[in-house]
Amino acid sequence: MAAIIIKFRKKPAKIEGYEALLKRLPLYHPKQELVEDFLKSSKAGFGGEERLDQLMKYFSPDYPYLIIQDYSISSSMELQVDTILLTQSCIILLEVKNISGRLRFTLNPSTLRQTTASGIERGYKSPLVQMEMAKWKFANLLKSIDISLPVHAFLVIAYPNQIVEDSPPGSIIWSADEVMIRLQNFKMPPEIISIDEMHRLGQQLLSLYSEYNPFPLAPKIGINPDEIKNGVFCPACEITKMNKIKRSWKCEGCGLTNPEAHHQALHEWFMLIKPSITVAECKDFLELEHLSSARRILSHPFYKKASDSKVRRYYMDKHVGIHEK
Repeated sequence: MAAIIIKFRKKPAKIEGYEALLKRLPLYHPKQELVEDFLKSSKAGFGGEERLDQLMKYFSPDYPYLIIQDYSISSSMELQVDTILLTQSCIILLEVKNISGRLRFTLNPSTLRQTTASGIERGYKSPLVQMEMAKWKFANLLKSIDISLPVHAFLVIAYPNQIVEDSPPGSIIWSADEVMIRLQNFKMPPEIISIDEMHRLGQQLLSLYSEYNPFPLAPKIGINPDEIKNGVFCPACEITKMNKIKRSWKCEGCGLTNPEAHHQALHEWFMLIKPSITVAECKDFLELEHLSSARRILSHPFYKKASDSKVRRYYMDKHVGIHEK
């Protein structure tokens, strides 16, 4: 039986954001290496989660269940869980980590120390503490909606080349390869809710879901917007700017023309600089000659004007296709 998944995982939006930021940072910018590390870490994390998804593809236990991938609530609770398994007896949270090398968990304070193959040592927040916080927050979420199911949480190591040398006493860490078997043989407590109630709970959790928004990135990383390159970049060359020509844009390098190239550039503005843009900011960022050109671009259905603003500010409509990257 195929896995019963009621919400699928998507590529994290921050990956596209970091790629856009690297493209628009000046060469040898002091924060370039930091952004590269963020991008590498984000891709590795997503890759680890995708690996678990693949290994769980043929998960077929003898108990009814539902799976929610990549769950988040962006309220004051700020809850994020990589994978949720709903059953009639309990809820199991899986927190996936893809950090290569030798891993050592320390106490007082709780941290994770990574030693890479080249001998470089790095420190991270303890994923065991992160997992326990997610468990506590999720239990409180269930309490707030009058659901009394026990919550279990497990840390999952994505790949065999992640070698855990030391872990705190009593901690349980699974490899991704064993997760399906562990869950298949999990000793379920007595059933508390019916199958119909389990499905209703799944839909209720989805109704509370709100996609995590990491933007704008530049101020969060301490990068001044003035340091970010303006202009419309070629979708083919990626690092070459395009010139505005009549009803289109033309790449200085490969000669590609694209009448819609400015939409991606504005998407990058919203990811990197601000959640809104004025006509003047649009003119400067796209390196247009006239304000009228910026007004015409922002009149597109992709952009919504703030109704309560004295200065005309525009926001990107979250439902347009450009966000589905």
